Amino acid sequence: MKRGVVVKWLGRLIFSLIILLLGIGQARALDLPKVIDKTNCSQYKDLLIPALYRAVERGEWIITPGQINFKYKQNDGFLAASAKNEGKFDVTHEGDLVDKHTGKYPENIYGYPFPNIDLKDPKVGAKIIYNFDFQRYRFMGSKDKIYLQWINIKGEERYIAGMDYRLYLNGRPPDKELKNPDKVLTYEFQRVLEPMSTKGTNTMACIYMGAKQDTNFAYVPAIRRIRQTGSTARSDPYMGSDSWMDMNFMWGGKTSTMKWEYVGEKTILAPFTSPNMIPVKELPDGSMTRAYPYTGNHPKCGYEDPNWKGASWAPLNITYVPRKVWIVEQMPKDPYYNWGKHVNYVDQESYTIWYKEVYDRAGEFRTWVSLSAHYSETPSGKNNTGDFDSQVYIDEKSHHATTVSRSSDPESFLFLPASKLDPSFFSTNNFLLLSK
Repeated sequence: MKRGVVVKWLGRLIFSLIILLLGIGQARALDLPKVIDKTNCSQYKDLLIPALYRAVERGEWIITPGQINFKYKQNDGFLAASAKNEGKFDVTHEGDLVDKHTGKYPENIYGYPFPNIDLKDPKVGAKIIYNFDFQRYRFMGSKDKIYLQWINIKGEERYIAGMDYRLYLNGRPPDKELKNPDKVLTYEFQRVLEPMSTKGTNTMACIYMGAKQDTNFAYVPAIRRIRQTGSTARSDPYMGSDSWMDMNFMWGGKTSTMKWEYVGEKTILAPFTSPNMIPVKELPDGSMTRAYPYTGNHPKCGYEDPNWKGASWAPLNITYVPRKVWIVEQMPKDPYYNWGKHVNYVDQESYTIWYKEVYDRAGEFRTWVSLSAHYSETPSGKNNTGDFDSQVYIDEKSHHATTVSRSSDPESFLFLPASKLDPSFFSTNNFLLLSK
């Protein structure tokens, strides 16, 4: 047989195989039912994390599979910057991120520090989480309206609402860097505004690069004083809820304070609050406005639907989409940390942590957390990939839950420039002023 004929024949064969494989993939996607509930969940067990599977099996949760009409990933500029970081950074034995050239924590990284993940690397778990950190730091700064509700088996017990401010001093675009003599990694400020009985019960944190211990402050209205707390206080229940500060974005602490281990990968059904892209505006200063695919203070919960038969805290109107994830376990190094092993399900494309299962110090499973998100994009291509709409914390032992949600507000923005939010906002003087 002539070489040209062989090449042509092989080409047709490869093309046919590609079509066949694509067809199989589409068939598998279409094989998902409209609803996964306790009657059929055993057939789709592999697509659910263990805690979610048990909730569906008990009839507390219902999964509605679907498709999204957008690519859920970082924008091209961020990915191009990530590619340039290949080989520049490493993780020390202590778990700190370092520049290979200087041996120090990098002053600023834009993009993923580890754009190519090698699953055989013994440090791969920590590297995956550092990528998770820096996809979030690209937001530079944010201001959001927050609604936190305590939910029992009957419905909402109580709530608090306020504003959440964040400033990232690392992970910024090269032309947006800020002077950072104190080597701060991130600032946080949670300001409680209602109800009146809790107004002013504020918290502020400063997380540093390297080994320097974080600083955390709380203002207690009853004594009209600022109280400095230890770093392990970030694992205490926030305002008596089922959530805690280190769980912001599913992980908001310093990565080097944990031992990280990659344990596997799988495909799971991840929750989106909308299958459609939600367009938003970009202001002249570069900040991105906020919009959400629901009205009110939070995505609709089960207790708000009189016909709902499941758990009162289960989110409704959610589209569950197959996503490939890495499974990464974390274990606190500090013996005084309130929790034990955490199991994270990290999106392989966006580094979003969709779910987390948490064990207590005795090794008993206690809490699991589900994160839901939507996708927004400005005309210039800025997007909110890696951000979240709501986190649902379910305490399996007390059969109780807490939701932490965001909602539309004229003062809510992503990608805040220094002209709108800078380090001076996070001074103790300003903290005291805004707490009284």
